[in-house]
Amino acid sequence: MKRYRLFLRLASVPLSIMLFLSMLPAFAAAQAAADKKVRIPVLNYHSITVDPGNRATITPEKFEEQMMYLAENGYTTLSLQQFTDVLEGKESAPDKPVLLTFDDGYADNYTHAYPLLKKLGFRATLFMSPGMVEDGYFLNWEQVAEMHEAGWDIQPHGMTHPHLPRLNKEKQLHEITEARHLIEQKLGTTADIFCYPYGEFNNTTLSILKDHGFRYAFTIDQGVTTPAQSALKLKRIFVNGEEALDKWKFKLEKW
Repeated sequence: MKRYRLFLRLASVPLSIMLFLSMLPAFAAAQAAADKKVRIPVLNYHSITVDPGNRATITPEKFEEQMMYLAENGYTTLSLQQFTDVLEGKESAPDKPVLLTFDDGYADNYTHAYPLLKKLGFRATLFMSPGMVEDGYFLNWEQVAEMHEAGWDIQPHGMTHPHLPRLNKEKQLHEITEARHLIEQKLGTTADIFCYPYGEFNNTTLSILKDHGFRYAFTIDQGVTTPAQSALKLKRIFVNGEEALDKWKFKLEKW
């Protein structure tokens, strides 16, 4: 009898393993389906000014119109931590997630974007080039620190906003790592998410980011972000300041 019971126990082990293995495709399919449903619009802003001079600039009135649309239509602005947690499956996405990003660190971000987003309780991410601080046209460290204290995520955009592929490895390394170092030193935060200046990168850039522990990087390739995208090649939606609200809404909701 004891031998028979032992035989039953041993026989049940392969059966349980086979059952587990047979369920793996279903688990994988469910995960793939969940990944397909996760789509996060990452809005890419630059300068907000009363006198826009190109497509990358937007008037304060148009910017407020867009932010009010988000507020009145149930959108949830994400912090970078929430954004990465959703991508990694550590957190469920809200019904209407959106990540607000601002490139370069223009002083008018403090004047026009910061007060409105604070009033609405919105989160945002600033990709700044520390080497351009204090020249009058860009944010100074005091302003950046205030925005960070209010909940803005501050991340590197190169030291001087260069065309990275035109630089050798040594210069690229300096542009990338020194920008991170200064932000972390000045703000006491972790700055391991990069944004490519001009959206440009090459294999050297990617190698530097990987070797120095950068978790994600944003391009200017157009589209919503999904978990299926390469971590160092995330897409965004460029906000064209010359376009009407309906075109902006289409990109936000239909892409």
